[in-house]
Amino acid sequence: MTDSGRAQVEDMVIVHRTFRTTFAEAAGLVRSEAEPSVDRVTFLADHIDFTLSLLQAHHAGEDELLWPKLLQRVPAEAATVQRVADQHDDVSGGIARVGAANAAWRAHPDAAHGAELADALDALSQVVSAHLDEEERLVLPLASQALTQEEWDAIGEHSRASIPADRMFIAFGMILEPASEEDRRMLLSALPEPVQQLWQTVGKSTWNAYATKLRPAA
Repeated sequence: MTDSGRAQVEDMVIVHRTFRTTFAEAAGLVRSEAEPSVDRVTFLADHIDFTLSLLQAHHAGEDELLWPKLLQRVPAEAATVQRVADQHDDVSGGIARVGAANAAWRAHPDAAHGAELADALDALSQVVSAHLDEEERLVLPLASQALTQEEWDAIGEHSRASIPADRMFIAFGMILEPASEEDRRMLLSALPEPVQQLWQTVGKSTWNAYATKLRPAA
């Protein structure tokens, strides 16, 4: 137990819900149109690249600020922590394959390249979900005991720092959408009051417009 008591790590489970669903959804969207327009390809390819960047930033924060602390402070669980940390290599491989397939589809948006991209997205989704299952089951309980709240919050701040300002509402909308109403209230209440107001007045409509464009037939 740290001097500050138990770190509240539940917010990571909320973030994980986005990564559990977004790549499989993107695969379905790519498959949904045999001959998409140039604008549609550009929008979806940009969306996929952005989502990949969010996952990379999320893992970079853990690589820098989570795994080293756990390995030092919970040596009895070092083998488990290292095994779950090493799964980032598999995820990184999946990210690279999706990135390459996405670039190829962007340049040549035919059915064959679309199928390759969709298959790569499905494979990444499976690898990510398996990793998140183990992280939530084995690592988060250790983190809640071994890290202070300030140290835990720094992991999220590290990830957010990489998001371009003009994409922040999109990222926040992607996280809020699959969350429960209770979790949404919790995440919003943790924001400074001016940011909460900005989300209500500008951010929510920005995300809704983006989501409608993402899923035009929904």
